[in-house]
Amino acid sequence: MPRTTVDPVINGSSGRRVTIPESSSVERVLVIGGAGFVGSVLVRQLLDRGYEMTVLDALMYGDESLHDLMEHPRFRLVRGDLRDIEAVVSASHGSDAIVHLGALVGDPACDLDEELAREINLDATRTVAAVARGLGIERMIFASTCSVYGASDDLLDEDSALDPISLYARTKRDAETFLLSMNGGSFGPVVLRFGTFFGASARARFDLVVNTLVAKAVVEREITITGGSQWRPFVHVADGAEAIIRCLEAPLDVVSHQVFNVGSDRENHTLAEVAEIVAAAVPGVSVNFAEQAMTEANYRVSFARIRDALDFQPMRTVADGVAEIKAAIESGEVGDYADARYSNIKSLALGESVRALEHEEPSLAAAAG
Repeated sequence: MPRTTVDPVINGSSGRRVTIPESSSVERVLVIGGAGFVGSVLVRQLLDRGYEMTVLDALMYGDESLHDLMEHPRFRLVRGDLRDIEAVVSASHGSDAIVHLGALVGDPACDLDEELAREINLDATRTVAAVARGLGIERMIFASTCSVYGASDDLLDEDSALDPISLYARTKRDAETFLLSMNGGSFGPVVLRFGTFFGASARARFDLVVNTLVAKAVVEREITITGGSQWRPFVHVADGAEAIIRCLEAPLDVVSHQVFNVGSDRENHTLAEVAEIVAAAVPGVSVNFAEQAMTEANYRVSFARIRDALDFQPMRTVADGVAEIKAAIESGEVGDYADARYSNIKSLALGESVRALEHEEPSLAAAAG
């Protein structure tokens, strides 16, 4: 029979009955980077479904995204460094699965410190995988990116050649290669190549193209697109979290050592098309175009594999996300969207995130998007 629990009353909300599918062997999940943009959405979805949660995170961008979960009886926060094997082992004990979202996310953030980017995005991934296999944790889901495809005018699938043009994408490609080479035993890593994220999260970000364009349109009544012909596959953060859960709940032999692009064919858009969607939602906004850089990522992606294997189809469109962010800006839910706390690169440049990594306690920093 499916395992059914009743959520307690948390922060004034009524308890609700939630069920973990009968087919799932996973009850306890470690999310590395659970305070981040994707992680803070995923953690809430998992708690809603009855899972027990541990989050390992550096809190590089603060802990505000998790404040309302601190008293939840099925939630545990470990502030620890994913580069520190002792911290990873401590957080991993008792887990049935690991979702590895911890990373220095984005091209500009990685370009600030190449050594740190490789330590966090590549070396620490090797550490996490070694710990998982050593503890007998069979299921590990790794967050990668469709930017590993680089620049191509073709429709790309999981078997297409990888040609990353940024340090961030190269670290993800190299981490993928390492994980997928881990054969033997029951350890089953899963690689998810996410499209370009957008949408609302408890850890709001306005260094993402859709979110930023909407904020600029609402506040400044003007947006600028560099180029416009570049393709991107877009995916709402909540749909990305749902894809992770599908991989947690699928039979291990279906997902083990598999790569899945995460997104929807219908949400492949050029940046010019995104500008049109934003302009339609914010009447009167001025749209300007600037010259495109000579070398820039350009990829249009097929999502047939995850649709066929896991029956996964994103529910939200770019237009839905535009409306969501527009409402958050206009209602005052988001204050100054240009504040450094909403941007990975600005936080790192100010040194606040680096200070979190250099905290006096020995086990403390798992980077998260």
